[in-house]
Amino acid sequence: MKKFIICLVAFAFVAAIANLAFGRTMQEEMDKVRDYLNVVDAKLATAKQAKNKKKVDLLHAEKSATLARWNKLKASMVTEQAPVAPAPIIVTPTPVVVVTPTPEAGRGVALYLNGGLDAGLIGFSGNLDYDLSGLSIQGASVRVGANYVSGNNPNGGDSMKALFAKLGAVYYITPYMPDLGVPLTWYVGGAYLLPVKVNNARTGVWGLEAYLGTNYVVPELGIINFEIGYAGLKYASSQPSLKGIDLKLGYGIKF
Repeated sequence: MKKFIICLVAFAFVAAIANLAFGRTMQEEMDKVRDYLNVVDAKLATAKQAKNKKKVDLLHAEKSATLARWNKLKASMVTEQAPVAPAPIIVTPTPVVVVTPTPEAGRGVALYLNGGLDAGLIGFSGNLDYDLSGLSIQGASVRVGANYVSGNNPNGGDSMKALFAKLGAVYYITPYMPDLGVPLTWYVGGAYLLPVKVNNARTGVWGLEAYLGTNYVVPELGIINFEIGYAGLKYASSQPSLKGIDLKLGYGIKF
């Protein structure tokens, strides 16, 4: 009799623990799945921008498997939670919640707008990057755009406002950079700058810039962009070249 009572108490204790461990509601499970899919989508966007095809394929497979497991679990939980009553009752149907994965970032063209320091003066830029992976040049993009620079040249004391057309290239180096625990993509690049308007009158001579940049993808919002580099601008033949640090922060989107 004592053995029977001990077994009965142990069974009740195990059943109580199991109920606490596995008694999550459908809403709790749905929230966990949504959070996990957002993490996978952020990793997927980073892998696509870094041109890491192997990791992209693995993340696609992981996302598909997660959605399949969620659909199976949802069906089983709906079955388990169906009310059982001796007499028919009216049950208000629960709205079906559809888990929508975050859209994948990037389809070959990216637009960036940023501002800060350009050759040491106040500057703004707009860049349009075209991915060359379709031409079997993995990790590389062509960059076209424009820079606007305004301020006093510390080398010559000349006050200037100039607009430059830009043609350059970008190469992603994410696989060679340390993992900082956040989904960042890294790149290096350079561009030739052609002064097309200087001080509302004269055209300039030449300009060059080189930079190191990083992108942070915010799911469903866009890309936070940061660049640091160095630029030299010969905006007038009668004035010394403007040289200085580039330091810019901006926002980007992918099409």
